[in-house]
Amino acid sequence: MKILVIRIGVILAMILLGVFLFISGKEHAVFIENKGEKYTPKNAYYILDGKKEVKIKKKKKKREYIKGVNHTIEVRFKGADGLETKVVKEFKTKMGKKITINAAMIESESWLEVEELKSKK
Repeated sequence: MKILVIRIGVILAMILLGVFLFISGKEHAVFIENKGEKYTPKNAYYILDGKKEVKIKKKKKKREYIKGVNHTIEVRFKGADGLETKVVKEFKTKMGKKITINAAMIESESWLEVEELKSKK
């Protein structure tokens, strides 16, 4: 009886470990665009999760791949007044969702767009 309990415990632990590794290691595609409604900077620079700084030109879109759930993005650009603006935001990724970050609108409430992925039929 003791051996049976140990085996069941090991199997449950392996299943929980597998679920944790699947969720934390899942790679997500995140799109970063530089398209503002009123003002779009000529160049914006972003750092995703403390990695290398990337330049994104006006009215362009880039795709980045990230792993895990919790992330930060740091965006800097010259505003309409000519002053350098630097904003740091945090966001979460979810399975089955498409995430688009608008670097030009990072200071507003509509900087992050999350939508359901379309299934292939």
